[in-house]
Amino acid sequence: MPLVATLLFGSLARGDQSEGSDTDLLMIILDEETRHVSIGHLSLFFYPWGQLERDARAGDLFVCHLVQEAKPLYDPDGYLPRLQQAFQFKATYEIEIARATDFAWFLVNYGAELNSRLLVKRALWCIRTILISRSAERRDPVFAPERLAEQTSSVAGRELLQNRRGARDVTAVCRSLKQFLIDDVIEDHPLAKADRNKFIERFVTTSNKVALQTLRQQEASQADYF
Repeated sequence: MPLVATLLFGSLARGDQSEGSDTDLLMIILDEETRHVSIGHLSLFFYPWGQLERDARAGDLFVCHLVQEAKPLYDPDGYLPRLQQAFQFKATYEIEIARATDFAWFLVNYGAELNSRLLVKRALWCIRTILISRSAERRDPVFAPERLAEQTSSVAGRELLQNRRGARDVTAVCRSLKQFLIDDVIEDHPLAKADRNKFIERFVTTSNKVALQTLRQQEASQADYF
């Protein structure tokens, strides 16, 4: 697995980290396998250069995060500047917003089935993806949770972003997420009262990877329990 660059991104790269913040490292490799390894507060993301370059040209939000905020820890051949040069914004991020909105309504209805830590993480992912996508459409991408909180008119959404590491009751999280959707996204969503199978069909049809991965995690957790 030839390693050609290591990039620091996230709160430590921005300098707005707090107690409990993760250390996020992107390892650019020349293999074709993508992997994520998490050890405590350390997250290692192994990405093939070819995929990163393709995603940059496609306006991918994760790559947008990297080109805007990443700091090179090891990059002798200048892969970060090459990635920055390759990046092109999409004309619209409506697909990303739609996927996050679909998943958020699923969490409103069925999030109580998840453990509280995973629920909070996924609820925040939905809110952040919606707000980041909007900022990317303005060509002024924002990623820091505190700055994202300034981008929403929803008090419930701001509270979730600003107090993201506090202890949470699952019912309260679902209620706050629903209020964010009503305040700042769309109240009359076609899946707002859908059954579980209808959501799953939608996730498969729209290639909602985060939603499907969460469902697999839930199934694995239940299998381990029994």
